[in-house]
Amino acid sequence: MVTKNLFVVDDEEAVLESVKAVLALSGFQPHCYLSGEQFFEDASLDEAGCVITDLQMPGIDGARLQQHLNEIQSPLSVIVLSGAADVPTAVNAMRNGAYTLLEKPYSSKDLVASVERALEASELHYQKKQLEKRVRALIATLSDEEKLVLKKMLEGVPNKNIASVMDIGMRTVDRRRQAVFTKMGVGTIAELATLLNSASIDLETLE
Repeated sequence: MVTKNLFVVDDEEAVLESVKAVLALSGFQPHCYLSGEQFFEDASLDEAGCVITDLQMPGIDGARLQQHLNEIQSPLSVIVLSGAADVPTAVNAMRNGAYTLLEKPYSSKDLVASVERALEASELHYQKKQLEKRVRALIATLSDEEKLVLKKMLEGVPNKNIASVMDIGMRTVDRRRQAVFTKMGVGTIAELATLLNSASIDLETLE
């Protein structure tokens, strides 16, 4: 199972080698880094994947690493490795969106299972973000009038009411409805609603 974006960050080389060996037995080929700085210089942060990071490291520690990934909205899942003394920091990491926490000493089985689940979660997150980008790009092709018609359609407003609100004729409403369907690549209001819902796009965010 060759995974392009699987990363391990720990300032102890022995730990890196241990984690790498465990993952290799399950077919993974992780990229290993002795510091957060090395990780950010080399790793691809805008694709699906997983980063396993120790919390206590000099320079960019695990908490700061996770914080930066959150700030840039990276789709990478984060698995935090924690010692008993790191509990408060580890709890904070979970609150900030870490996929899971493995307290040392953890079993090889738990590590591999966590990586597999984290990679699946990251891929789903990545695909959803890609869908959102595509749908927002489609929405950007709509005129302001077409966006308003789109909103009214999804709110269940009848055509005659849309015509009244926008002070336009019924034929103009029909043309704009058809333009919305064509540009969004759908054929019905139900398909349009499903598309926006799948991309987690709220009507209130449409300009």
